[in-house]
Amino acid sequence: MSSGVDRMGNDMRSSISVEEYFTFGDGSVPNSRFPITVYRDLGEDRIEARNLKNCLGRNGWIPDWFSTDGMYPRHHFHSDAHEFIAVLDGEFTCRLGGEHGVDAHLRKGDALVIPAGVAHCGDRKSEKLAILGAFPDGFGIHDFRLGYPSEYAQMAMRAQQVPVPPNDPLFGPKGPLLQRWTQHS
Repeated sequence: MSSGVDRMGNDMRSSISVEEYFTFGDGSVPNSRFPITVYRDLGEDRIEARNLKNCLGRNGWIPDWFSTDGMYPRHHFHSDAHEFIAVLDGEFTCRLGGEHGVDAHLRKGDALVIPAGVAHCGDRKSEKLAILGAFPDGFGIHDFRLGYPSEYAQMAMRAQQVPVPPNDPLFGPKGPLLQRWTQHS
């Protein structure tokens, strides 16, 4: 497959846009050298739950959770796993990178990958919302951190050791996530 075609046979270059946001440690949350990667306008076929789960599975990402409540509404991070979140229905806003981070508004058809160590917090959400979370195979959430300064150094070291996944969750080994993240390894 060419680098412009996803594992579902869709031409990714003509249908989506990709954004990235960089975050930096602040003494409470480590954040990451890898950018937060946001995929916009994935389209109805890609974002339909069954298709999305199949696509994630083929790319070595394991769907782990589903929520109609949105992202946890308190700043938190996972030092042991990168996290993929897709909006299946509705829309919500989240803060990425901690209290002084950036707000991202996500709507149906959008998804993001949050690197290990990056704080995230759900904020405003539509009445009707459905989101799906996934992790690279072998890396589920084993810790849920709230950013205590006393554990900063240990959690920053742990998050930095989480490897770049072998595949982009949506577009496989030549997808935009790997193109961006390998530049910062």
